Amino acid sequence: MRLTRGEAAWTLTEAANEPFFNLIQRYVFAPYFAGTLAAGSGHGAALWGYALGAAGFLIAVLGPVVGAIADSGSRLKPWLAAAGLLALVATASLWLAVPGVHLLPILLAVLLAAVAVEFMNQFSNALLPVAAGPGRAGVLSGLAFAIAQGAGLLVLLLVLAVARADLPFWAGIPHATDRASGPIAAAAVLLFLTPFLLLGPDRPAGRPLSVARGLADLRATLAEAWASTTLRRFLLARMISADGMTVVFAFGAVLAAETFGWKAGTLAIFGGIITVFGVLGGLLGAWLDSRIGVRRLVLLGLLLLALGTASVALTDSTRLFGLPTGRPLGTPLATPQERGFLGAGALIATGAAFAVAGQRTMMAHLAPPPRLAAYFGLYAFVGKATAFVGPLLVGLLASATGSLRPGIAVAVAFLLAGSALIASLRSEKFQLAGRSAGA
Repeated sequence: MRLTRGEAAWTLTEAANEPFFNLIQRYVFAPYFAGTLAAGSGHGAALWGYALGAAGFLIAVLGPVVGAIADSGSRLKPWLAAAGLLALVATASLWLAVPGVHLLPILLAVLLAAVAVEFMNQFSNALLPVAAGPGRAGVLSGLAFAIAQGAGLLVLLLVLAVARADLPFWAGIPHATDRASGPIAAAAVLLFLTPFLLLGPDRPAGRPLSVARGLADLRATLAEAWASTTLRRFLLARMISADGMTVVFAFGAVLAAETFGWKAGTLAIFGGIITVFGVLGGLLGAWLDSRIGVRRLVLLGLLLLALGTASVALTDSTRLFGLPTGRPLGTPLATPQERGFLGAGALIATGAAFAVAGQRTMMAHLAPPPRLAAYFGLYAFVGKATAFVGPLLVGLLASATGSLRPGIAVAVAFLLAGSALIASLRSEKFQLAGRSAGA
């Protein structure tokens, strides 16, 4: 399939934020924070959960408001650029996270970066129908997910190469590889967002920006969405399933480090394998979207996610999917339980590719074109409205039990509930979306 210049530039926008998720929230900085920076506090995982919970709360409150205000002034690329700048500065500052530093500024930088990255997502998602040709939104969504996973894989390979290079000057810098995850994520924002900001299409200029009109439009958007049974169920499914995915991706690598003792190099390998399956899932999802329809694609993704999460929760240092292996830990990745953990992670990554790209396509087909940013703000809102509950619950359970495992197990219930709601949806738009994408 040949892409226009605007379509090609848009498919890179998700790659601007995926390195943040891979390096900061999942595989490198999160275990470093919990296991090293906050080790003396005794509650590193809990503090990380509280920071992500606070970020989720801010996104839930601000997402639809900012989206509605942006819609009042029509153009969206300036908002995307502002979010990208904040993400770049906040992530780059994590290089300063040396052992012994006060934890509050580090947590604040992570919080601001998480909020900015979500706003990048919100505005780039709202620009999907602007950039995509007729019937191509589903394919572009899947391609963007695959490219983003590829970017996430590249940064993990970079971290792995640096960790194994044993460079004398690098070895003399305290925890340089862990800390470098921030500047690398910042560089990705600059590299992958710039092409769309320079070359991508935007909506035409309209009325002057108005806060009052934006908030009034938000009230109308909420009323309109609530009046539609399909939209109401879809947004509720998005909210509940996002709770489950937030928990899995925020704490999966932290659990691996806690359970198996994996360090930065092994965690980068783990993240790389998972990301490869995310790339394959994105490409496969783009193909499946036109053949089984976007609703079935999302449903399949959520069920795969639930199965993989349950497998992770049942695997520990001595057991594989709940069954003793009789193999003690030794060389990293050498035991059946560690390899089973990897396999469960691959299942999660594939399911997430289907679910995330598919839900975005569903929203693009349901949202009225004049209020795309407001609807994607609402989409971000429901994705974060209760998403702070998951990390907060994990933090509380980790404080009470000394383990992440009970909190991660709760994610299975969220994913299954979201699956049930998606299964209940019946909309002609979802069927047409699948067929037209293959035209």
